[in-house]
Amino acid sequence: MRARLLNRADVLKIVDLLRAQGHEVLAPFCGRGRDTFFDTVTDANRDEIQIHLPNPYYPPKRYVLPHIERLLKVQRANGDWKIEPTFDEPKRAIFGLRSCDVAGIWHLDRFYLGRDFRDTYYDRRRKNLFLVNVVCTDPERDISDECFCLCADTGPAARDHFDLQLMDLRDGEFMAVAGTSAGEAMFAEPIFKKATAAHVEKRRAILDEVRKRFKNTTSWFPATVRYVSQGKILDKTWEEIGNRCLECGGCTYVCPACTCFTVSDRQVGPNEIERVRIWDACALQGFTRMAGGHNPRKAVHDRRNRRFFRKLAHYFIQRELSVACMGCGRCAAVCHGDVGMPSVVEMIRRATAETEKTNDQ
Repeated sequence: MRARLLNRADVLKIVDLLRAQGHEVLAPFCGRGRDTFFDTVTDANRDEIQIHLPNPYYPPKRYVLPHIERLLKVQRANGDWKIEPTFDEPKRAIFGLRSCDVAGIWHLDRFYLGRDFRDTYYDRRRKNLFLVNVVCTDPERDISDECFCLCADTGPAARDHFDLQLMDLRDGEFMAVAGTSAGEAMFAEPIFKKATAAHVEKRRAILDEVRKRFKNTTSWFPATVRYVSQGKILDKTWEEIGNRCLECGGCTYVCPACTCFTVSDRQVGPNEIERVRIWDACALQGFTRMAGGHNPRKAVHDRRNRRFFRKLAHYFIQRELSVACMGCGRCAAVCHGDVGMPSVVEMIRRATAETEKTNDQ
């Protein structure tokens, strides 16, 4: 990977360059209070783009895996049926993507593209996506109490799977690192200048300092993965987790790594039906409901069990090459019952460790 420098005043010129290349650029903006969000950049809002801000709760994964996506349409004319797939493949760039969300999209890539079956819809959209990662370096604005990317080994600076990475070196300078040939091609623009060894060392020093500012640094992931994979979690632990869950589905809809969906056919006209893919969640009751109404996972704790098994079990880690948790902390922030990933990892670790200690005595 190659690095360059640019002045703070020139950072948003990257957005201008991407727009000039025909990309629809999505970038982070501030609303009222804690409200932050990704939105399309226009001439009117371009100067309101934020470099440092709390990570938006609604993950940008929706730009590569839409919440609701039409897969095909079926039309009837003159007694015949015509089935036609529909593809949405806009040329997009996401500017200001956090490292946890870069890791989330890479996880989706491995799920939808990394095995024998490649999802055509995802593939077409992903090929047209340019990712500009911004490293979290401002402890007051970038890092919340819920962030635990250190535990998931995804941040505060992504190591790969971005096109271009920007890091605030303070004193009015940013370091830009290219992760792909498309990112490196941007270095031909005059806003970029060469970096020195001193800049690289400054980058390392800032990252070392930032890592010490995270409040949530639980390191119990490895032990919890072992317990979940070996089936050592006590039923009472799952029941306690299930009793706290309100079944709102919020943890799933803000997770950058969840891959579950359902497919539904719906009539949209007298002679037209469309098939859509919609985000779904193993935490919701209808996910495992079968024809005839039987549900093998009717109890809430059974569904909680499934969610965390899916994210932490060795089988899935081996298949997808990582824990299905990016450490963004969104689940912890939105959960009313305090059963986000950090809390669950802690509960499992404590309960199982206490049981093992008792058995050893």
